[in-house]
Formats: sequence, structure tokens, C-alpha cells
Amino acid sequence: MSYRVKIAIQRKPAGKPGWPNINFDYEKEFHRIYPILREGNPDAQLDVCWYTAASQAEADWEKDKEIYDGVLVLLMTNWVRVDQFYLEKAKEGFPVIVADVPYCGSGSILTGTSAIVREQKLPVPVLATRNYRRIAEAVRLFGVLKRMKTARVLVVNNNPDMAVQKAAEERWGVTFINRTSADLMKKFGEVDPAKARATADRWEKEALGILEPSDADILESAQLYHAIMAMKEETRVDALTIDCLQLSYNGIYDESRHMYPCLSYYQMGNDGEIGICEADVNSTISAMLTRYTTGRPGYVSDPVVDTCAGQITYAHCVACRKVFGENDPRTCQYYLRSHAEDNTGASVQIVFPSGEDLTTINIDHVEGVACIHSSRSEGNAFIEGGCRSKLVARAEAGNLLENWLPMWHRVTVFGEYRSQFLELFRMKGLKVLEEDKKYER
Repeated sequence: MSYRVKIAIQRKPAGKPGWPNINFDYEKEFHRIYPILREGNPDAQLDVCWYTAASQAEADWEKDKEIYDGVLVLLMTNWVRVDQFYLEKAKEGFPVIVADVPYCGSGSILTGTSAIVREQKLPVPVLATRNYRRIAEAVRLFGVLKRMKTARVLVVNNNPDMAVQKAAEERWGVTFINRTSADLMKKFGEVDPAKARATADRWEKEALGILEPSDADILESAQLYHAIMAMKEETRVDALTIDCLQLSYNGIYDESRHMYPCLSYYQMGNDGEIGICEADVNSTISAMLTRYTTGRPGYVSDPVVDTCAGQITYAHCVACRKVFGENDPRTCQYYLRSHAEDNTGASVQIVFPSGEDLTTINIDHVEGVACIHSSRSEGNAFIEGGCRSKLVARAEAGNLLENWLPMWHRVTVFGEYRSQFLELFRMKGLKVLEEDKKYER
């Protein structure tokens, strides 16, 4: 999705002394920055405006607020107060980011912007760096916010949690479409058997091995996958989540089937789609934010903490093999397994890579709190307890145990994206719990 961003650059007129120095070549410095902003935001239209007075920005505001998805204020000198003008607009909900170019606008950001944002609790990320890629990453968040405003999410649940849906809709602008198990089973019965057979054959051929499930289990999962994709196409949604455990455990599917969409979500993740288990709206939104921010899939898990080992294990019966993104050539191997808790149906066990940075988030929308922590992958746990896929990581396990936001699910992405998520959470006014930090009690 394309998005349009205004880059409002604060500068001094020719001949006026001040930082960086009199008659500084602003254009030359900006042309070091712009290609990096452009490369990091290929879907954005970036419009550049030079301001020597806040009144100039004010004169453009009525037009700008109708056409831009956000404003990046670039401080290339001090005291002009263009940043302070846009901070006022951020109070009205308009997306704003302020970035200082060190040795240029440092006085403004340290004595003005930072204090105003902190004291007034404004939803404005503040950056100060010559690593212009970091600024480009922040600008990309304007596109994430726009995409969320137009996103549609399918929830298959006979008793949907409307309070969570309402809170998520108010926060992001997302639209929810609710369907029942009967709707899903109708699609299940309409699937072309040949399509399901071809999908099952591919999953079986590509697997390292097939442990518990029968060919009939895998074929049923393939049929369910095509039913889910048909429902996704019919409802025109960007993501979906299904109350899979309750439908299977309680015999709600037709003929009391015990089947799981684990392999459906596996395939969707490989293809750049978003499918999340257990009708978990909080994790679905977090997975969408992960995909749109990083271009990589979010792995939803039930984590396990080991404080003596200094480890956390992200465990679930679903993951995908394209953990670095659908267009990255690196691919994980996998086994076809049963669903672990009841040893029925078919699921997947991914063999994750070690030595990779990980970022983990989730959001409690009703409480308005986001959590985040970082870790580093150390391999896999090949034990029978818990879910099938088990990504083991080094982390501040003691702090995690003390600080854990009381939801079990977390959404993990391969890569270090902590700064981007913190900036995104700030822009949406979420309280943030950094679970791996040491807090004074």
C-alpha cells in the first residue's frame, strides 16, 4: 500500500549564524539522507519542504493534513520551532516523527522537543542519529498505520470476544468480520478434492519426516486450508484467526472432527499471509504489525521460561519455514506431526535456526498495554512436553518471569526490531512493558 509523507526540514536563512554554522549547505547534507529514506520506503511518496519559520508550516497545514499520512520533522538547525508546531498537531492524532541530525538541530531536540514529548506524553517518536537508516525505518511506520486503518480481519468463533475487537478497532481502525464454525464447514465441503490432494502431497514431499499423522489427517488439513483460503477470498480480509482449540476439543466441527488449521497457518506464513490460532485477536493484530513493519512473519507461541538456564522457549504446534520472509532464500526444515495436546490431526514442527536475534511483542488492547522483549535463538527443544515447534532462545529469563504481562501468547519475529515497535507503540498511545528489563519493585 502506498503512503504519502511530508519531510518538513527546519533550516536557517542564508547569512544567519547558528548551528551547524552560518551558510551551512543544507541541501548537500540532505542529499546524504534522502536516498536512504527513499530506499527504506519504496512504497512512499516523499515530499520535501524547507522551512525557516514555523509560520510557514502553519500556512501549509490545512492542505497538508488532508493529503499526508504523516510528517517527518527533520531538525537541521536550532530554535526555529517547526518541531513544536507539529507536536501540537500530534495532540490531535496526526502522525508525527521528529529527528535531529546531530550537530545540526541538537539544541532544539534536547532543550525543547524531548521535554515536551515526555512531559505532555505525546505520541511522537524522537530520534537523534547519523544512522539515517534508523530514520527511514521510523518513516515506514506511517505506512504501517495507514495499512492498519484499512485492514480487515476474519474471526471464526461461535462466541467472539467483542470487547477485544472493539478496543482493537478503536486503536488501529481495523474492521472485524465474524463468521461461525458452520460457515467454515460449508466451505470445507465445497473444496475440490484434487486441490486438497496436491497440497497434501507437496507438504508430505517437502517434510523431513512424517511422525504421527496419517495421510488422511494430512489430506484433511489440506482440505481445511483450501476452505480457509476460500473464506478469506470471499470476505476480502487481510488476516484471519480461528477458534481452533474449542472447535476441536468440543466436537463442534461437523461429525465431531478433531482437525486443526496448523498446516493452513504454516502455508499462509510461507506465502506472506497472516493466519493466527485460537481466535486470538490481540495476537492477530500483533502479527499484522509484525508483518507490515518488518516484512517477516510473526510466530505466535506459548512461551516457557527457564530461569536457571537463562532461556525462553517459544512453543506452538504451528510456525512457518520462511522465518526471514517469503522472498528470502533461507528456509527451515520441518516435520509433519500430530497436534501435541491431544495427539490428533496434523500440525508442523519447524527446525529453527540458531544464532539469530529475536524480537517478541504482544498487545492487551482492553488494557491498552503492549509488551516487548528481545532474545537470541539457540536452537530447538526436541522433547515431547508442550507444543511441537520449540524455538529456544537466550534471554533475561528472570526479568521475564517477574514482569510477564499476563497473557500467555507472544508474537516473535526473527531480527532486531525493538526500536521500531517501541516507536509504533508510542505513536498509538500504548503503555509499554519492557519485560526483559529490571524494574525496581
